[in-house]
Amino acid sequence: MANTFRTRLVNPRLGTYFGIFSSLLVALFLVLLILETLGTSDVFLRLGVLSVPLVLFAVIAISSFTRESGEYFAAGRRVPSAYSGLVLAISAIGGTGILAWTGLFFLNGFDAWCIFLGINTGLVVMGVGVAPYIRKTGAYTVPTFLARRFQSRLLRVTAASVFVVPMLLILTAELGMGLWAAGLLVDLSPLVLAAILTVVIILTVGFGGMRGLGWVGTAQAITVLIAIVVLAAMIGVVATNFPLSQFSYGPVLRAVGRLEVAQQIPIHKVSAFTFGLAGQGLEEVTRRFATPYGSVGPASFALATLSIAAGVAASPWLLPRNGTTVGVYEARKSLGWAIFFVGLVTLTLSALAVFMRDIVMQELVGRTAGDLPSWFLTLREKGLMDVHSQTGALSMMNFSFKRDGVLLALPLASGFPAIIGYTVLIAAIAASLAAASATIYAIATLLSEDIFNGLRWDPPADPFRLGVARIMSVVVMFLGIAFVAVVKTDPLQLFLWATGITSAAAFPIVILSIWWKRLTAAGAVASILTGFTIAVLAILARELVWLPLPSALLGVTGVLPAFIVAIIVSKLTPIPSKDVLEQVRDARVPGGETVYDRELRLHRLQKNASKS
Repeated sequence: MANTFRTRLVNPRLGTYFGIFSSLLVALFLVLLILETLGTSDVFLRLGVLSVPLVLFAVIAISSFTRESGEYFAAGRRVPSAYSGLVLAISAIGGTGILAWTGLFFLNGFDAWCIFLGINTGLVVMGVGVAPYIRKTGAYTVPTFLARRFQSRLLRVTAASVFVVPMLLILTAELGMGLWAAGLLVDLSPLVLAAILTVVIILTVGFGGMRGLGWVGTAQAITVLIAIVVLAAMIGVVATNFPLSQFSYGPVLRAVGRLEVAQQIPIHKVSAFTFGLAGQGLEEVTRRFATPYGSVGPASFALATLSIAAGVAASPWLLPRNGTTVGVYEARKSLGWAIFFVGLVTLTLSALAVFMRDIVMQELVGRTAGDLPSWFLTLREKGLMDVHSQTGALSMMNFSFKRDGVLLALPLASGFPAIIGYTVLIAAIAASLAAASATIYAIATLLSEDIFNGLRWDPPADPFRLGVARIMSVVVMFLGIAFVAVVKTDPLQLFLWATGITSAAAFPIVILSIWWKRLTAAGAVASILTGFTIAVLAILARELVWLPLPSALLGVTGVLPAFIVAIIVSKLTPIPSKDVLEQVRDARVPGGETVYDRELRLHRLQKNASKS
């Protein structure tokens, strides 16, 4: 049984490979830009922007094929920290973050920062108190870690069954956002677009598993960074004569503030538990950009931040990424890189939102309905903008904007070539593919490792084990497409529900399992079921208008009861055995060989000794 990796050395040519990929991507956009100036058909340009990156992703996925379980489930534990952190950041943001965050910054201003603060805080907690210790066990999934920690098969199956639910919400959100962006880019039927994205994801997950996620995800993350950083540099040069718009939009923001005062945009102060982030439809600009708590109350801001932070820190679709690095030091470094890249993306998107507000106030406000620029009319035809007054001079509050279309509107409103806007679309698609692939891999691994094979401790032979995992990835992919066809909910709302449910069902038990030795298997099962049930019932009650609080905040209400139930049930049940306590002590020393790798090595030595 080949359960070991052939090498743990980092490939020294990775920088060269991804340098070549980046060069190909930049060359593609430059060639298409030249072709646009020469009058090439717009249909050809759109197909080129979509097809070439997707083909490159597919080629990288095929080249990542592996027959070894260590490579499939942990990428051989030899991924450099910077690459792992980059993939982790883009997987956490996803296409929902790339498109929705820009619109939230544009429409809600300061109040949108609760999502960014939640994700980065969650990554900090993950890096300090969770990831190194789960990595020490060598477990490929969070339920496997819990099962080994408590020596309980029941806990393993229970945790896997519960954790699948929020991951399906994340998968539905990312696939839906990716298909929406692809539909704006090319005029193909949703069925054809779904088939194209399905092929890329199945090749990524099915061929290489975590190895494929690492290398294809890196390529997708590079695509995202190139697109948004180039756009930010171009708008920065045009508006401020400085390409680093992330650091130069302060004067523009002050100018926007003065224009908002001149337009008499009111200063709103909402109640403490109001949560009025922009939805998926057209929204009017009725709040000042830099004024806090105009749409999200202070209590809701804090609750949303904590809910997202707890959900990200214990997320079963992100935590397995930390098991791919060479050691614990590199795992912590990868979380540092992830925090850096999330911060870079967030600063860039917030800067772009400020510039978009400035353009709208400079070029639209004060005109009449019959004197609006051509770019606005184009965006109005696409359903991304609208105007509500037909007489007199227009004010800022006469316009409405689609949240997810703000980033797509900026290149056109700035007068940039069409290729720049198409590049933003392929970046959103790439981010959605990265997040969806990571989620599909996590769900498929839970189904195969923790449910299908969850009642056995010794893993089956690699061919059978990998075959089950690959079949599950295909099943989950088609299940996700079916969910997208049926569920017509705002992707951002799905993300908030998913993190809220995860914070209640997973965060208490993950933290206690590492930092409280007295916790028992019965207490862990009770905690998971309590947190999950309360979170789901609270969200359903709000959707049925039985509760006054917004459903995005109600998931976190299950966190405290889950902690309490875990402690009470653990105190009422016998103290864990000596073997279980030894597992905890071993995991709290995160350095050195992982427990799982050590067990496989000893098993192999015993097997060789028996043969001799």
